[in-house]
Amino acid sequence: MEQLKNIQSEIEQYSYPIEEGLSLSEITIKYGFNSYRYGSSSFLEDLFDPISITDKTVFYDLGSGYGNIILYGAIQYPNVQFKGIEILEERNKVCVDLIKKEGITNATAISGDLLKADISDGNVFYLYNPLHDFQYAELLDKLYQISLKKDIVVIAESHCRSFDEADWLEQYHLKDIDVIRKIKYYRSKPAY
Repeated sequence: MEQLKNIQSEIEQYSYPIEEGLSLSEITIKYGFNSYRYGSSSFLEDLFDPISITDKTVFYDLGSGYGNIILYGAIQYPNVQFKGIEILEERNKVCVDLIKKEGITNATAISGDLLKADISDGNVFYLYNPLHDFQYAELLDKLYQISLKKDIVVIAESHCRSFDEADWLEQYHLKDIDVIRKIKYYRSKPAY
């Protein structure tokens, strides 16, 4: 699809100079101790296959970077709400600008700390290593609280150990991206 190619091209155009200009010490002082890793997704076509997507789906990308996933999803699934949370304003601004420029009405990009943001309307949560190991317990508790009210899906790329150990989640799908990277799909177990 031409629109997706244009979006990806613009993300690549803006991301390189932004990433080159970021100073880990400066952003740590500004935003606190977080993981500021950035990775692009080369498997977007396959990412959504193992998910049951309906018009009631609210998909969150926690640590959304430049918005690759939410922009792709919003275009492919126009009746689904896609929301991204990115702590770095510089990255988030690129996504916000693309949403406006492309007239995408079912995507929202928020600049903020995913551990402090209200994500309770979500039922699908994607993560590509947005946190340090010690921060995952807080995120897991937040997701668990949501799962007490409705079924949720968690998609974790690469950093899956914390989700593997959560007794309220069960893995239902696995994708090997390469020798090191994996995507695991989890669903919440019934709360009763």
